[in-house]
Amino acid sequence: MSSGRGRPEWPPSLWSGARRPVDFPSVDLSRRFDVAIIGAGCTGLWSAIHLAELRPDLDIVILDAAEPGFGASGRNGGWCSGLFPVELDSLTQLHGHDSALAMQHAAIASVDDVGHWITRHGFECDWAKSGTLTVATNAVQETRLQSAIKEQHRHGLSETDVRWLGHDELADRVTVAGARGALYSPHCAALHPLKLVNCLVDRARELGIGVVTGFTADAIDDGGVVGSLGGRPCNVAAEWVVRATEGYTPRLGGMGRDVIPLYSYMVATEPLSDDAWGSIGWTARETLAEGRLMVTYAQRTADGRIAFGGRGAGYRFASRISGRFDADDGVAQRIVATLHELFPATRDAKITHHWGGPLAVPRDWHPSVVVDRAARRVTAGGYVGDGVALSHLAGRAAAAAIAGVDSPDLRLPFVDHVGRRWEPEPLRWIGVNAGLRLPVVADAIESRSGRPAKRLVKVIDRLLG
Repeated sequence: MSSGRGRPEWPPSLWSGARRPVDFPSVDLSRRFDVAIIGAGCTGLWSAIHLAELRPDLDIVILDAAEPGFGASGRNGGWCSGLFPVELDSLTQLHGHDSALAMQHAAIASVDDVGHWITRHGFECDWAKSGTLTVATNAVQETRLQSAIKEQHRHGLSETDVRWLGHDELADRVTVAGARGALYSPHCAALHPLKLVNCLVDRARELGIGVVTGFTADAIDDGGVVGSLGGRPCNVAAEWVVRATEGYTPRLGGMGRDVIPLYSYMVATEPLSDDAWGSIGWTARETLAEGRLMVTYAQRTADGRIAFGGRGAGYRFASRISGRFDADDGVAQRIVATLHELFPATRDAKITHHWGGPLAVPRDWHPSVVVDRAARRVTAGGYVGDGVALSHLAGRAAAAAIAGVDSPDLRLPFVDHVGRRWEPEPLRWIGVNAGLRLPVVADAIESRSGRPAKRLVKVIDRLLG
C-alpha cells in the first residue's frame, strides 16, 4: 500500500488480520438469477441474507470486484451507531416530524438488531455496546453539543437516548485532556468490522447465497448487470438488481454524479501498557469523538489499542478511486497529533497501522433506499460513514421490497428519497475541496477566539450540504 508521501509503504489496515481466504462454491453465471446484488459489503450481504430468509426460493447472487468487505465495510472505524447523518431539524423539514422521529428511532433500533443477530447466531466480532461519547474540549464545542442535545430532546428523544455528562462523570469513564464534558448516547457499539463481514459471509453461505469475486460491474441495463470476469466480458441476467456499491458507485456507467467518494483515514497504536490504560481509563470501550467540526472517531480495541480516525483528505478530481490513495502520511501526521493531544499517554506508543478508503457521500448527505418496482431495480447506501447499523436497516428494506412484504421499514423516509446530483466537474472538485478544508480553519478560529465560527460554518454547509 503506497502512502503517497515520504514513507514508501504501510501495512494493511489493523482489521485485515481477520481476513480469511476466499473459497466460495463456483456459480454458473450463464443462468438467469432472481436477484443479482452488486457489492459484497455490509449492504449487499445484509440485503441477500434478509431476502433469503424471507424468500428461500429465490436464486440470489452477489457480485464483487474484489472480496467481501474490501471497501468501507471492512476498513471502517468499527462503530455500530444509531446516528443518522441528517440532523433531526433537517429531517423534519424534509419529511415531517413523525417521519423524522421514526427514522431516528429505526436507526437506533438497528444497533440492537445487529447485536441480537450476532448473539443469536453465536458469532464473534469484538462487540461491546457501551454507547458513544462526543467530547467537548473548549467552550464553543460545549455550547454546540449542548444545543444538539436540546434539539434532539425537542424532537422527541429523551435523556435515555442522549444526555450531557459533566467533567467528573466523563472522567469516571475516560480521561481526555482538556475535556469539559461530553454528549453521551447509549446507542452505539464498538466492534471489529472485518469480523462482522466474516459473520455475514458465513450466514450467506449457510443460506446458499452465491458469491462471485473478481467480477467488475460496468453498468446496469434492462437485462441485468454488464461486466467482466477475469478480464473477459460477462453479463449477468437477473430479474432484480440491487446496487450496493457505496463509495465505488462512480465507476458504474451513468452514475458518476450520484455520490462522491471521500477518503477517511485511520491510525492504530500498538497495544498500550497497563500504566497508560490506568491513566486513560476507557474500560467500557465506548466509541469516542471530539466535538470539533473536522470529524474524528476512535475506539479502544479489544486487544488494547486505540484506533483513531479522521476526515479532511482532499477529494480527487472526477471521483477517482485508487489503492494509491489508501494511505497518506500528511493526513496520518495530523491524526496522530490529535490523538496525542487528546490522550497524552499515547505519545510514546508506536503507531503500527495507517490506512484509509472511500466512503459514499450523496449531495444532500442523506442515505437512501430507492426502489424502482417497474424496472425491478434497487439502490441502497450513501451512509456518509455511518453505515454499519444503517446497512442492516437498508438491507432489510431492500429485501422487503423485492420479496413483496408489507414492512414498516418501507414507510421510513429514507426509502425512495432522491436528492439532487453532484455538480459536474470542475465545479464539484472546487466546491468539495473548499468545503473540506474550511472546518480545519473554523476549528482553529474557535479554539483561539472562544467564539463559534458562524460565517464559516454557513459557507461549509452551502458547499457540502
